[in-house]
Amino acid sequence: MDSLLSPRLLQKLSFLGSISKHQLVSYLTLLEARNYAQGTLDAIVGIIKRLLLHLPQQRLPTITDDLAKTSSSDIDYFVSSARAKGLSPSTINISLSTLKELFDFLREDGQMQVQPIIRRRHRLFAPTTLPKPVAEEDLIKLFKVIDSLRDRLIFLLMLRCGLRVSEVCRLTWQAVDLQASTIRVNNGKGQVDRIAYISPDLEKALDLWHQRSPQSDYLFPSRKVRLAPLGRREIHCLMSKYLRLASIDKRYYPHCLRHTFATQLLNAGVSLEVLKELMGHRSIQMTLRYTQLYESTKRRQYEQAMENIERRQANLGR
Repeated sequence: MDSLLSPRLLQKLSFLGSISKHQLVSYLTLLEARNYAQGTLDAIVGIIKRLLLHLPQQRLPTITDDLAKTSSSDIDYFVSSARAKGLSPSTINISLSTLKELFDFLREDGQMQVQPIIRRRHRLFAPTTLPKPVAEEDLIKLFKVIDSLRDRLIFLLMLRCGLRVSEVCRLTWQAVDLQASTIRVNNGKGQVDRIAYISPDLEKALDLWHQRSPQSDYLFPSRKVRLAPLGRREIHCLMSKYLRLASIDKRYYPHCLRHTFATQLLNAGVSLEVLKELMGHRSIQMTLRYTQLYESTKRRQYEQAMENIERRQANLGR
């Protein structure tokens, strides 16, 4: 199969031996032909690196050269080492699911005899955690210290449109329609396209940035790599910098602004069905897991329900 992979992605595979590299190129090429997002392909490469990072030194040369030689004992060691280094159960489980898909591919291709990942043996219990929106007082403190128009706009796109970090990174001016006050998000997570709406404060920031920004297809071109967009790591570094300047001790991440977008809309009375479309979720179940109903929303819905019940009972008692 001829590789459809970009030179940038192929360069990322330089840490592998020739056999492993061929295996991964074949697998990623198949996924790209099936219309998997570039971010997904990058994530798979990152998970392979994570596997190798947590293998015992004596096994590292063997697996680096041939991924098909990974054994259940190697996965035992990976899980144990990853836990010891502080990786969360959910992160480890995602890694295992991704690796299992790769190993299934190698088995179907006749390169691997046994699937090394055994669900009951390797999968960790991962408690369900609530999303973490930014508290109102922290949100005010955060934006007070952001004096850069570019950086303010980056965070406003997450807070006002619910954009993911990756979506902000690759956002182009072509996707922004200031006249219609909309942003088109193509190939979001799960290959879901959606339309995001532009709030007045975001529109003002976009208009100013359009006048001042360097000539580029991307809203936020990289300052390090020519013709490339701003990287996700840089946005995470920006968040850490401004949290420090604002003297906020809580551990917030850029994605917390997307959580804040969801919870603010719910508190303002937006239905879950509408929020699902605005968030770019494939199903309402994803929205239910993703969002946190604040007390004000739950109380308002409870009081409205009780009013309807009491009114109905009063009518029946006449």
